[in-house]
Amino acid sequence: MKRTIQGYSAAIAAIVLLFLTNLTAAQTSTTIQGIVVDEQGGNIASAVVRLRARDGRFMVVETDPDGAFQFRNLAAGQYLLECEAPGFSSVTSPGITLKQGESKRLRFELKVASISETVVITASGTVQRADEVSKVLSTLDLQELEARHELSLAESLRGVPGARVQQQGSPGTLTTVRLRGQRTFDTAVLLDGLRVRDASDLNGSAVSLLTDLVAVDTERVEILRGAGSSIYGTSAIGGVINVVPAEPAGRLHFEVGAEGGTLSTFHEHLKGSGGNNHLGYSFGLNRIDVRSGVDGEDQYGNLAGAGRVQFNPSSSATLSGTFYGTTANARLNDSPFALPTAFTLGGGFPRAEAGVNFQPDFNNPDQGRRNRLLVGAIKFSHQLSEQFSYTIAYQRVSSNRRNYNGPRIDPRFTSFYPFGDFEFINVNKGITDTFDGRLHMRFGRANLATIGFELEHESFFQQSIPSFAAFNNTTDGQRALAIFGQDQVSLLNNRLQISLAARGQFFRLSAADRPGFLGNLNADNSLTGDGAIAYLFGPARTKLRAHAGNGFRAPSLFERFGAGTFANLGLVRFGDPTLKAEQSVSVDGGIDQRLAGERLLLGVTYFYTRRQRVIGFTSFGSDPLGLGRFSGYRNEPGGLARGLESFFEAAPVRGLQVRAAYTHTNSDRVASSGSLAPEYVIPKHLFGLMLNQRYRSLVLNLDLNVTGAYVAPVFENNFPFRTVELNFGGYTKADLFGSYERRVSEGVTMVLFAGADNILNRKYFENGFLAPATVARAGVNIRF
Repeated sequence: MKRTIQGYSAAIAAIVLLFLTNLTAAQTSTTIQGIVVDEQGGNIASAVVRLRARDGRFMVVETDPDGAFQFRNLAAGQYLLECEAPGFSSVTSPGITLKQGESKRLRFELKVASISETVVITASGTVQRADEVSKVLSTLDLQELEARHELSLAESLRGVPGARVQQQGSPGTLTTVRLRGQRTFDTAVLLDGLRVRDASDLNGSAVSLLTDLVAVDTERVEILRGAGSSIYGTSAIGGVINVVPAEPAGRLHFEVGAEGGTLSTFHEHLKGSGGNNHLGYSFGLNRIDVRSGVDGEDQYGNLAGAGRVQFNPSSSATLSGTFYGTTANARLNDSPFALPTAFTLGGGFPRAEAGVNFQPDFNNPDQGRRNRLLVGAIKFSHQLSEQFSYTIAYQRVSSNRRNYNGPRIDPRFTSFYPFGDFEFINVNKGITDTFDGRLHMRFGRANLATIGFELEHESFFQQSIPSFAAFNNTTDGQRALAIFGQDQVSLLNNRLQISLAARGQFFRLSAADRPGFLGNLNADNSLTGDGAIAYLFGPARTKLRAHAGNGFRAPSLFERFGAGTFANLGLVRFGDPTLKAEQSVSVDGGIDQRLAGERLLLGVTYFYTRRQRVIGFTSFGSDPLGLGRFSGYRNEPGGLARGLESFFEAAPVRGLQVRAAYTHTNSDRVASSGSLAPEYVIPKHLFGLMLNQRYRSLVLNLDLNVTGAYVAPVFENNFPFRTVELNFGGYTKADLFGSYERRVSEGVTMVLFAGADNILNRKYFENGFLAPATVARAGVNIRF
């Protein structure tokens, strides 16, 4: 590991040194300047204007009191400009080709009643206008995130087409996001375009981290639906969630805030940013405390911090560092379990009835978890010429998870635990080092090609107390090398967009704590491809699009090397180092339509995903390695999901934004019998509605989400440990928040807000875990 880090650091240092020794002189005559006005022609001061190069470099300025802005000393190349201001819809310029020594002047008119035009990155890994994207992507910008006042990142994703969000109980309990009818670990999570996952997770995914992620120092969140593995690698079967950090902008800004509410909830945050065209920074700190959960005992605390520093030594180069970290403690309930009556009912999927065929989760006085996540990255982008640019990045993800349980139990349930509770401590530590390099080549105005490579090393430490296993206090690892390429073509005056991508993933195992011959075993490689096309009918503003591609998920270190605790005196191996990566194929196609002078956007998409090969767990399997294993992981057929996503966005009148989405999903898995059965936790129907009304200093935001019925397993807590599949009814969750903004003095603004989650006070269960009733909160933010 030490040699790996030293090697990565040396490579970065060498390239940066090469740049510094060949740094070209500034071109003072190459500029972009302009003015930002409202619909009446009035100048807008302090509007944020972002200049983005296609390879990811960016600069940010704020308009002066006259609404003017300027970018000086630019390198020749292609750029996009994005402009936004509080209370207005954002606007993006068409692509600008800037020649050496050329100056251009622009005029942005911001509207209150209009659909925002955004710049996105996640669809292709390069900067694009929304109307250039040939894949299916949704964006949550900072204004929407702030208006919704959600405590967690996952809750902000409710209402996104195709996204199933589930929180199993009080804040701080397991929270998952499933895209397009896929499993929890079929979604890749990115921070600024680099993959974040827990190497010690059972499936090597971000599932164990998602619960504690909050939108601290975040500019926006982009959600790509459909296969994304050709660009982003493992786990991108259902799609990708990319958290884009805040970008340092203009003069010094700070914001402090605090709020409190029911469940003894307290929330405080601090964030700031500042800088100039050469050096900028942003940071954020966020603290959440829930001291009285659903049953009065589900305490949760989460401290999160994030920051970014960016240095632009010239207009052709950007060096940035990004940090994100969380540390969380949570008290956990005992899981729901099936009651005897659940096994006396007929076939099919009996309707779940609390206290009749299942016992909901209940308090466990001494069970909990402690999680820590640290993510640090450094990225360097450099434009060599108008045709060539490159980006190199290094990122480390470190996770430390501790799950524990003591001897005490809830006295109301002692009859279910005649021998008392089982005491244990499980410690899992994961480290993932990733080195990513990309070369962008532009052939004329219509063709942008990218070739790149990714080196990744991951290690997993596992410890169980007590343990009767031969494999405890052990560290395992694997290395992966990926080579990938992408070609993006724009034709017919940018109306036709075509992208093609391919990726080869190669693995090498490292099992120092295992029998020696495992060190000579190497897993099979994985190959993926991706293609997308879109055509925009200019006058009609109609876009037709289609996308097809492969997804894959690399076997986790636990799936390769995991071991049992009790069975067969600790000689049981669940893992199989020779597992093949999971593989899927997906297609989607649809249409987007803009109407009413950019005030209405409609879209509909058909999607189909087949998991051709997955990694499943079998109770009594083969023993290919001769290690006495009678149970474990193996490759087997997967399942399929197909359905329809539809959405609309509207700005019908001044100050009103409306967004709605409906998703119909048929998702099936291959059951143990070999037949298809409904995929767990995926409802056929999902509906989301967001209304945001701004009137002068008042803002009102309503989120309404309707989740259909779904099937989920509930386990018996005693011998013979059977499982029953119950049908949990659908539910409606409505959240309403309002805020009042008042300018206290020159440069100081106070925002008072209040509202509640689940304002309809609906009682519902997620997988048998009781969800919170109405949770009211109120607080204040001060900006200066």
